Amino acid sequence: MISDDVRRSLDVATPPTVRVLDHLVGRDAVPEAGIAAAVGLAAADVRAALTTLEADGLVVRVSPGPGRSRRWSALPPRSVLTTLLARRRLEIAVWELHADHLEKTYQEATGQAGDTALVDVVVGAEQVGALYWHLMETATHEVLHLARPPYLQPTPELLDEVDRPTMSPTVELRSVYESATFIDPVSLETALGGQATGAGLRLSPQVPLKLVVVDQKIAMLPASGDDAGSASLVVHAPALVGALTDLFERVWDAAMPQSMWAGPDGAPPDGEADPGTNPAATWSPLPRVRLEQRTRSILDLMAGGLTDEAIARTLDISRRTVQAEVTALAEKLGARTRFQIGLFAAEQGLLARTRA
Repeated sequence: MISDDVRRSLDVATPPTVRVLDHLVGRDAVPEAGIAAAVGLAAADVRAALTTLEADGLVVRVSPGPGRSRRWSALPPRSVLTTLLARRRLEIAVWELHADHLEKTYQEATGQAGDTALVDVVVGAEQVGALYWHLMETATHEVLHLARPPYLQPTPELLDEVDRPTMSPTVELRSVYESATFIDPVSLETALGGQATGAGLRLSPQVPLKLVVVDQKIAMLPASGDDAGSASLVVHAPALVGALTDLFERVWDAAMPQSMWAGPDGAPPDGEADPGTNPAATWSPLPRVRLEQRTRSILDLMAGGLTDEAIARTLDISRRTVQAEVTALAEKLGARTRFQIGLFAAEQGLLARTRA
């Protein structure tokens, strides 16, 4: 008999045919009414199960005696199931052989012949990272980017084999980062790398999903949740890519442009930067600052997304001390906001991930 432990490990409901066969194995001929009472099934369900088992050669009818109801008996299960399973496997193999042929016939009949897969699935951080970089390097006119953590980071093994992507200077890069989590070394490096090409960068309180759209022809997004490195979907279907592009544009329109660069004299600019100019071309970095160890620790923890309260607990100092250190650090860097603190600190290699 099939044990309860096996059933639980399979985590599936036992079909009526299995329950009936399980009851018959090892017993003398049993009437249908007795089977129904033992397995808790209706008489009609038991009869249907017995019909199926009889067709597969697993049970046989036993001629009842005078005045007795029809009885059933199970044949030796190993012998019968061995041949039955072999036949089923052969049937599955035949269907697998015909699957491609049937799909091709369907595509030809519906006018889809020659189309490639509309959605691909890429699994594993190495494969996802390599494909992402390839898309960046082969973009011809536009890359749209919605970013939220966790950010995809290359493995050391992959870094030994490939270089970071270098986009063509003619490609327009527009990115929207989630503002609450932007103080992060990975996102800062991405933003800094985009400045040289005049990339557009905006912040939004909430980014709906992680997304990259390249040339409005192909899109890439996590298969589940935000972990793109676990598995990502690569979308080729024009209608889906168009819908994802529209989603980006709505997020972009609602997001706020940021004045991230100081003026040529080191002072923050007044008002919004002119979108037609490249602020990186007129910005001169402040002299490289030197930080005490505690200030470095606070900066690194800020970059990790910790709140002032969490930083204070981690370093065993008061929250007021943390705030005073942050204020002093902002003055040293010429920053007005925490966002600018992170950006300027990354530019000067002061973050743990960028320090030599």
